[in-house]
Order: sequence, then C-alpha cells, then structure tokens
Amino acid sequence: MGKRILSKWVALCCCVLYLASCNQADRQKQPQQPATKLTFAYLTDVHLNRDNNGNGNEGLQKALKAAAENGAEFVIFGGDNADTDALGDAEVTADTLHARFARLVKESGLPAYFTIGNHDRFYLSEGKADTLGFGMFEKHYGPTHCSFSQKGVHFVILNSLYPQDDKAAYSVGAEQLAWLKADLDTVSPQTPVIVSLHVPMLSLYYPVVEGTMKAWDMIADSKAVVDLLKEHNTQLVLQGHQHIYEQIQERDLWFVTAGAVSACWWQGPFLTTQEGFLLVKVDENNRISWEYIDYGWEVPGK
Repeated sequence: MGKRILSKWVALCCCVLYLASCNQADRQKQPQQPATKLTFAYLTDVHLNRDNNGNGNEGLQKALKAAAENGAEFVIFGGDNADTDALGDAEVTADTLHARFARLVKESGLPAYFTIGNHDRFYLSEGKADTLGFGMFEKHYGPTHCSFSQKGVHFVILNSLYPQDDKAAYSVGAEQLAWLKADLDTVSPQTPVIVSLHVPMLSLYYPVVEGTMKAWDMIADSKAVVDLLKEHNTQLVLQGHQHIYEQIQERDLWFVTAGAVSACWWQGPFLTTQEGFLLVKVDENNRISWEYIDYGWEVPGK
C-alpha cells in the first residue's frame, strides 16, 4: 500500500515539474514587448483668459501635474495658450496674460516647447502695429517655427497662421515650407518625425459635426506640406484648434487632433470630449502610440 502511494506521489511530482517546464518554455517563446524610450505630453487649447474665468490657472496646473505623473519627460503645447487676439490695444494686459501662462508652465518643472495658435496673436508690439500678430508670442515662447530632437526622434513645430493671398486665413506658406524642407534634409531617412501645428492639416470636424466644409479650419496648403512630410519618415502630425479628439490615418501617416485642456473653454466637455491632453510614447523600435488622458478637471461650482 505504501509503495502505491509513493508511486502516485512520484508521478504527481513529475507531472508538476513537466507542466512547470512547459510554462517556462511558453514564457520564453512569447515575444518581449519593446521598452518605451520616450514619453511626452501634448497639451493644446488651454485658453487662459484675462480674468481667469473657469479657473483655467488651476486647470493648467492640474494638467501639467497629471502629465508628469504619467511619465512625460517634456511637454509640447499645441497653441491657443492664452486668449490675447481680441484684447484690442491692451498690450500690458496681453503681455501679463502670456507671462502668467509661461510662469505656470515653468513652475511645473517640465521642459516645454510651444506652438502658436490663432488666439495667441496680438497686433501690437511695443506700441507699434504688428500685422501678423506674432511678436507677443515670440517674446514669451521663442520662434513660431522650430525643430529639435529627443532620443532619436525629430520634432518639428510649425506656424499654421500665415494668410494665403487673402484667399485663406491659414497656411504654412512658401517661406516656411522651404525652411521645413531644409530642416528635414538634415535628418536621416530612418529617423521618425513628429510634427505639431495648431490649425489642422487634416480634420473632419465640420463635415461630420455640421455637414459643412470650412476652409479656415484647415490650412490651405495641406497637400504641399504633406507631400514634403511623406518624403521623410513622418509618422505623426499633432493638431489643435478643434477642441475634439480626432484620429485620422491617411495611408501610413496619422493626424491626431488632441482635444483641449480647456474642453469647452473651461465650461465643461466639448461635444463629449473631456478636458484632457495626449500622452505619446515612442518605443525602442520607434513605434509611436498615444492615448487621450482625461486629467479629472471639473468646472468649479458644478
């Protein structure tokens, strides 16, 4: 009787060892997920306002804190940082508002890059007319177009606000397009490229939501810009302006409209898009992924 029990125990142990070895072999066969090499946040359409209506100051601080807690190494702003374009000749007020925005970002401790939006414009510079309205932005955030590289990824920030021969409100324009070509020609063909601009290159916002096409909600020279981008390893175009979260894949290029930190201008969700930002990750194989982060903002008093 004792021998039979011993034999059963030996068989059971052998079976357990066999299953364990199979499980170990299966785990070894499973492909390892590539490690993330770069994480950044894309915050667009913050719309800080002169009187802090909706308490956008606190909202921006909360969004930046959430970005850091989600592992963002830096932030790119997608434009419409502050509402200064309708302040008339109140230059001191406009200057103070942009200074407030820049201060709140600096206090977050996250390195930041800035895209100009249509509401960031101001049409005076030291009391003199500024026809395009870019001077105030440049004073607080730097050039309206630039590029930089991080961990083998090339980033391009474009100014989408050049009027096109009085026929269209927004474009990149021939001069900036020439700069873009020269910049991308310095980048190796294998390097992934990510682009930021405020007014979209491609969006279906108005056709889907209102059943109309409105030229001023996409840049007029999208084709020329996209044709150039497709000559390089451009993988992602990040956009603002529309306040909705929208993803469009055109062949191998993604256009992502990244909602809005302010949603409906600090008055709640906008067409079901909550207050949020885009968290973007690049893995060690240069594959790019993203998700829209609702950072938990609630309208004060509601």
